[in-house]
Amino acid sequence: MRKLIDTLRLIRWINCTMTMFGVALGVRMTASDIACYGPVMAAISAFLICAAGNIVNDLADIEIDRINRPDRVLVSGLLSRKFAFVLAVIMNLAAIGVALTVNPAVTALGLIAIFLLLAYNLKLKQVPILGNTIIGLLAGLTFISGGLAVDTASTFALPGPLIPAIFAFLFHLVRELVKDVQDIDGDKTAGIRSIPQIIGIRASLWLALGLYLILAAASFIPVYFEWFGRYYRLIVTYIMNLPLGLFLLFICFRPDETGLKALSWALKIGMIVGLVAVWVA
Repeated sequence: MRKLIDTLRLIRWINCTMTMFGVALGVRMTASDIACYGPVMAAISAFLICAAGNIVNDLADIEIDRINRPDRVLVSGLLSRKFAFVLAVIMNLAAIGVALTVNPAVTALGLIAIFLLLAYNLKLKQVPILGNTIIGLLAGLTFISGGLAVDTASTFALPGPLIPAIFAFLFHLVRELVKDVQDIDGDKTAGIRSIPQIIGIRASLWLALGLYLILAAASFIPVYFEWFGRYYRLIVTYIMNLPLGLFLLFICFRPDETGLKALSWALKIGMIVGLVAVWVA
């Protein structure tokens, strides 16, 4: 039982579950009359790819995590590196096997996601901006995968999965900047040159705030075109944009460790709120 709990921590099951929800939202926004099999298989494949990517991230960052995340299971020795490596390989292979049962488009997207995650974890995370951009892109592809699972032709029509994909891309850029500020000590030790090391902590947080304001403005485009209704507008305005925007502004002036940790969690909760807002739209 303990090993199962540690494995769930290793794959970061909450993030993987949010990925599945993203696929489901992409499905919902593409077609009203859908079969169950394709979307379910696409969601399982996305879960497995996300889980494998998180494992590879922990394997690649184990020395960094000794400073930034000492509670993680590989750093703590609760699970072995060999077990983690084998599990990541199995999950990636299983993800492709599951995707093959849906359609070629979902399979191709799954292969692209695996390649990007491997490239990011093994090399590209060390490239300022590019690494952050890849994470944002992967988040957006989750919704596209859901659309491709049901109707390839309608996936890129508006309103559709492109809307949450763009929102997720911007949201993850903001959170990645905040995480880079949190991880600055460990990144320095590992020789990773992140954005906060180049432009400074405060400048990085102000950049994150600027990106969040772009996201907030973009979130009202569906309201302007009357794609989404009243409930979406209320949730996005009063539960997501205003609280998170003000929190980010506060942290820009007082970037202490406790505040940054709270902001990182608030942004994760904000992602969930955003998903709910689009779902009820």
